[in-house]
Amino acid sequence: MKAQLTALSLLIASALTQPALANSGASERFANEPDNTGWAIYIDNDVLSPGSSDRDYTGGFSVTLSGKSAQNALLSVDDWRAGLDRFSGLADVYSDAAFSRHSLEMGVTVFTPQELSNRALQVGDRPYASLLYLANTAINVVPEREVAYLSTLTIGVLGAHAVANLQQGLHEVLGSEEPVGWDNQISDGGELTFRYSVARADRSWAGTIGGTAGELTTTMRASVGYLTEASIGFATRFGDIRTPWWSYNPQIADYAEKSVPIAASEGSGPEQYVWAGVNIRARAYNAFLQGQFRDSDVTFSHNELRPFVFEAWLGYTFATAHGWRYSYLLRGQSAEIEDGPADRSVLWGGLIISQSF
Repeated sequence: MKAQLTALSLLIASALTQPALANSGASERFANEPDNTGWAIYIDNDVLSPGSSDRDYTGGFSVTLSGKSAQNALLSVDDWRAGLDRFSGLADVYSDAAFSRHSLEMGVTVFTPQELSNRALQVGDRPYASLLYLANTAINVVPEREVAYLSTLTIGVLGAHAVANLQQGLHEVLGSEEPVGWDNQISDGGELTFRYSVARADRSWAGTIGGTAGELTTTMRASVGYLTEASIGFATRFGDIRTPWWSYNPQIADYAEKSVPIAASEGSGPEQYVWAGVNIRARAYNAFLQGQFRDSDVTFSHNELRPFVFEAWLGYTFATAHGWRYSYLLRGQSAEIEDGPADRSVLWGGLIISQSF
C-alpha cells in the first residue's frame, strides 16, 4: 500500500510542477455545465477483432450518462469521489480550472481462460473473472494552459453470479461454445471492490500535417484499488476535428471502463477522424489475476506477473452534425502473465455509439 500511495503522490506532484502550453481561453458555452450533455454505449468484444479467440478479456459493456445531473443521480458516488480529491490533494491542483464536466458510467467486464468447455481448474491459464461496476468521473479543465485533471471513483462487485449467467445465456443464443467453469472465478459469489484514479492530460501539440488537422495529448495517471498502477499514455487524432481536445482521452480507458464525460462538437457540420495511441503501465496489483480478500481457486502471485504492460490502439470516428457519433477501434495489450498458457498478448475490438446535446 505504501508503494501505491507513493505512485499516486508522484503523479500529483508532477501535475503541480510540469509546464503546459498556452491557449487563448475556453469557449463561453463551457462555463456552466448543463444537466445533460450526452450519453454513450460502449461494446467491447474479441469477436469484433480479426481472428477472435474468445479468451482473456473476452468482452465488456458500459453505458455512460454525462452532465451535471450525474453528480446527483440515484446511484452516484460523486460525493465520495470529490472527497477523495480533497484528501489526495488533487482538488488543490485543479482549483484554477475554468470549468468541469461529470459523468456516471455503469457496466460489466468479463475475462475467461482459453478452454471454455473445461470445468476443471485451469491452473496456469487466466482465471474466470468479472466486474459489475458503476463509476463517477470529473474532468476539470484549465484552458489557458491546455491541461485537464481527471478523477474517477469506481465501486463494483467481483465474481457476481449474474455475470456468469449473462455470458452463458449470450453464448447459448449465439450458438457458441458454453463457458462452464465460472464456479472457479475470482471471488466467486461476489466481493465488493473499488478503484480511485487521478490523471493529468495535456494537449502537447495541435496543428496540421499536409493540410489535415491533428493533435497530440499526453496523459499521466495513477490508481489505487482492484487495478493499482501508474501509467503514461500518448494519443493522437487526425481529420476533421470539432470536439474539444479534453473530451478525447483513450488513455483513460481500462477494459470496459471509459470514464470520460461527453462533449458536443464546436461549430456546425459533421466530424470524422482517425485516432491512435499507446499506453505504458507500471502495474503493482491486478485483482482480476491475483484475487482480492476472498479465496479464489486460480490466482497468480505478483512475482508471476510482468511489472509493465503495453497497450496500443487504432480507431475511426464519424459524427453527424446533429451530435450522433459512431466509432470503431482495435486495442491490443501485451502479455501480463510471465509463463504458461496465459503468457499471450490480447486483442479486442470495440464499438461506441453516442449522442451529445
